[in-house]
Amino acid sequence: MSEQKLVVYSGRNRPDLTPVYKLFEALTGTAVEVAKVYHHDVGERVVEERSDPQADVLLTNSQLALEQIRDARVFEPYAPQVARDYEEWLRAPDFAWLSFTAWPRVAMVNRTVLSKRDSPKRLEDFADPRLRDLIACAALVEMTTVAQFAAIRHVRGDEYTETFLDRLVANGMRVYASNLHTRNAVVEERLAAALANSSNVHVFQLEGNPVGEAWLDQDDGELGTPVEAHTVAVLRACAEPEHARDFVDFLLAPETQSLLARLYGETPVNPRAEHGWVRPLAEIRRLEAPLAETTALLESTVELLRRKGFDVQARQ
Repeated sequence: MSEQKLVVYSGRNRPDLTPVYKLFEALTGTAVEVAKVYHHDVGERVVEERSDPQADVLLTNSQLALEQIRDARVFEPYAPQVARDYEEWLRAPDFAWLSFTAWPRVAMVNRTVLSKRDSPKRLEDFADPRLRDLIACAALVEMTTVAQFAAIRHVRGDEYTETFLDRLVANGMRVYASNLHTRNAVVEERLAAALANSSNVHVFQLEGNPVGEAWLDQDDGELGTPVEAHTVAVLRACAEPEHARDFVDFLLAPETQSLLARLYGETPVNPRAEHGWVRPLAEIRRLEAPLAETTALLESTVELLRRKGFDVQARQ
């Protein structure tokens, strides 16, 4: 085994990135040691260790989570060419963190319950009485849920968001402990639809489950759908900054981006990637919610969701 070693803190535990790590090891001769850390804890951990970093790279499942701690100066900004060509929302303003695949929010539809024609077309459809007691969402423990409603608050305001949450609850929305529990319930409990990441739909379908994705609010004048991202950052004063930057380059390369699209249905951020069945970012009407404003709403959005019954305590 080579003496070269890269240590990665991963707040992303599903889907597993082992194929990416193994490819990087084979192509560079650099061993990868991965420490999986619960996604709500990984930011606090690197802040606590900033005077003596124990990892070289932080990889997690949210832009907002890293933006929350960017001012703690735990990241070493890095701007590879592909990231310099990003739209601004895909990176930190100073390149302290970078998105490496995006996760648009969609409706995961149970094809044994709803046809394509009858699938939701707008987020508002989740409050339609025809879907009463047949809709689902993950609890506030998932950043996906918090990010979506924080973005809606920024665009539509607090009154609209709180009223909409009340309508969802009144329509029998079921809240599950995690994204995994939610997607399982769609099939096992014969629900009609759940709020989900597009990649979750792809992964679940590849396992042989009768689900499909329905894109929400994509017509002119409609809200658009929230798009967040998996993120990566080089840790300031880490032991192996060169290997860390090499890993970021590898992660953003077209070949790796294409692999993630094929394996997990994740949306590439590098336009040169082969997207296959994954809808490219350029073809998605995105809900426009600036990172700084949305990040500022995270804690109060958690409290709002807690009041509305989205607090299911479980770590999965």
